[in-house]
Amino acid sequence: MRIKYHMLFVLSLLLGMTSTAWTQEDSYILKRQLFKVALTSINISPDGLFLLSGFNDGSFRLLDPDSFEVKLEVIGAHHKAVNAIDMPPKMDFILTAGHNSIKLWDRSGKHLFDWNAHATTIWNAEISSDGLWAVSSAMNKTFLLWDVYNNALAERMRGHEDVAMAVSISPDCRLIVSGSKDQSIKIWDLETRQPIYQLHGPTQDIYDLEFSPDGNLLVACSRDKSVRLYDLKEKKLLHILKGHSDMVLEAEFSPNGRYLVSASADQSIILWDVQTGDRIHQFLENEGAIMDLVFHPDGHSFYSISYGRDLTRWEVDPEIIVLHYYDLPYREELAADLIFEPRRKGESKKEYEARAAEAAEKKREIIAGYYELYLDGTKK
Repeated sequence: MRIKYHMLFVLSLLLGMTSTAWTQEDSYILKRQLFKVALTSINISPDGLFLLSGFNDGSFRLLDPDSFEVKLEVIGAHHKAVNAIDMPPKMDFILTAGHNSIKLWDRSGKHLFDWNAHATTIWNAEISSDGLWAVSSAMNKTFLLWDVYNNALAERMRGHEDVAMAVSISPDCRLIVSGSKDQSIKIWDLETRQPIYQLHGPTQDIYDLEFSPDGNLLVACSRDKSVRLYDLKEKKLLHILKGHSDMVLEAEFSPNGRYLVSASADQSIILWDVQTGDRIHQFLENEGAIMDLVFHPDGHSFYSISYGRDLTRWEVDPEIIVLHYYDLPYREELAADLIFEPRRKGESKKEYEARAAEAAEKKREIIAGYYELYLDGTKK
């Protein structure tokens, strides 16, 4: 689910959201770039070679995921903001959603097809992992299921009593999940297109729903400031993840399913331990509400866009895990080793720099040791 720029603007007026700049001691920003026009959606190609980005002026771009260099730009793709962008496993086309239309483009940016079945602004659109289906939601009680390669509307999915903005397809392509302002989460059978059971929990609007990579877990983000994690096999709530101070707009699982990142209008991103529900780290160096998130396929970094017009790549450094779970023994080990001392009296600059380089390498080894200890513990 991708809550977009103009929608958040309206919500901010209604809720009196203020802008507060946050700072923190440790930065895990790998790269940040400000754009003249605000980004409204991001995604990444299945091979990880392109960062898909939609903009508030109706344009979209394919960016290099490391340098953010523009590889393809299509101006005026939509009349209004591009609220969702995706690419199927074959990577043979690009799907964009803006205003009330969905458009398909080839890899060179040539317009191929229009899907025009929504009457109101589309908030979310995504393609299934097999590339055969797509779902889209708008400011409507009904969401849509699309037959991708036949360019056809397969079904109008009706069942909610209020606006259903959150929708997603399971990794095995057997289930669809939808979340509504009616505070219900419905699980649908994709083949029969009928709801098979329902989950509850959020006390206000549901903005985002995402399956874990193995399809066993579901995360729900809500205006009630919560992130809820459900076990779909047991059909029960596992954790209520509390830490945000404003509505939670987006969440993403890491590719290995071990971690979860959530984005909020409180201008922060939180990294969670999926197994324990622990809040591992809060990324605070943001100048506006976080609009969208996506993990890099390698799982070692993720991207965010904010109301402040930036695109940021964050590192999921093992040090973050170590500082959370092994902070005291880790710091004691560093303090006990003389190699980590500040510059010594009489020590030349060359000697100090050589020792600092050796210390940095030893620190990485210590962090790696504690991180392996953490990984071993989660396997038990």
